[in-house]
Amino acid sequence: MSLNIGLLGCGTIGYQVALELISKKFENLNLKKILVKDSKKIRENIDKSLFTTKAEEILQDPNIDLIVEVLGNEQPALDYVLTAINQKKHVVTANKELMAKHGKKIFSLALEQGVHVQMEAAVAGGIPVINTVQNDLKANHITEIIGILNGTTNYILSEMKGGEEFEEALKQAQEKGYAEPDPTNDLEGYDSKYKISILASLAFRKYISPDSVSCVGIRSISKKDFDLAKEMGFSIKLLGRAKLLNDKSLSINVSPYLISLDNPLSQVDGVLNAVEIKGDLVGELMLIGAGAGPKPTASSILGDILTIKNKGHKVFLPYNCKESFVITDKNISKFYLRLEVNDEKGVIRDIGCVLAENGLSIEAIVQKKEIDSACLTLITHEIEEALFFSSLKSVEKLSSVKKISSNFRVL
Repeated sequence: MSLNIGLLGCGTIGYQVALELISKKFENLNLKKILVKDSKKIRENIDKSLFTTKAEEILQDPNIDLIVEVLGNEQPALDYVLTAINQKKHVVTANKELMAKHGKKIFSLALEQGVHVQMEAAVAGGIPVINTVQNDLKANHITEIIGILNGTTNYILSEMKGGEEFEEALKQAQEKGYAEPDPTNDLEGYDSKYKISILASLAFRKYISPDSVSCVGIRSISKKDFDLAKEMGFSIKLLGRAKLLNDKSLSINVSPYLISLDNPLSQVDGVLNAVEIKGDLVGELMLIGAGAGPKPTASSILGDILTIKNKGHKVFLPYNCKESFVITDKNISKFYLRLEVNDEKGVIRDIGCVLAENGLSIEAIVQKKEIDSACLTLITHEIEEALFFSSLKSVEKLSSVKKISSNFRVL
């Protein structure tokens, strides 16, 4: 089977995909057109006759069988992808925001039109996690997925673990090209939110909107948190986590987590990504690798193209588009809590009493004197997440508590 390909976008990722396709190392894959903003811009080793600034030259061309979308962002990518599917073209995309928000619509239309949509590169770059979940583990009842899904935040937190303050670590990430000039999507956890919603939808076979994902980024984390975490035998990572509580309810969030130094996830540093999958047959499986970059991402995109080339014509929905889960905060977890308190007698007693009244008990506690105050750090025993967050309101009201500096789940 031969495929004629139209490429939407020729940035860092698109350029790498184009180079691979024109290298002729893949038999019967023919790059026909590339959508660009500026067709006069010189792109080494690519014939300028391939470039067009008009999307319709690709989307409406009956000789193009498949489009690769690497534009990023929600629009115009959504319009282009829906148009391509209506023109009965297969789609390969690296766009996590597009597929997280609109996957249900896109996959339903693709089924109707009898074309394939593949999105391996949308999550964890070069790690074949989507194929693993959809195909290799399809005999498993998957109960939980935990992932370091954003290389930018993982790099920043790794630098902070090494002693850097947040702002300096962010500056280094931007200088090295790991973070955008506006890093909001990474730092606030939005990028990870899109990715965990995609993985959870595939793993649990029902569409999960990213709007249902509780999301907290890394801006509140300080070097002090890392120092205290290390002292107690932990590191800190931004994780996307989805846990099936029963066949109708799901806990899903993006949040900083304290992770025991004995846990392999705590050792995944730099810009690497990692995904841990728990299944009834396979047990615990961990995939680690490059979560971004032109070559790893191109690897996933090209793998998707070859999958479509070899698939034939039968099209399936990857998840149920009509049913959904009840998203709940009834999951059980331990918590880390750092407080700035008055340096006076009875503070620990008062906080302990308030926590006990809310059903919380303390597993570990560290108190350090500071100028005009004290830093009080607690690790709780396991408790329902909703009860923990409601108890924080009672703690805040104590006259001895100046500030709740940070609170994270403990994995």
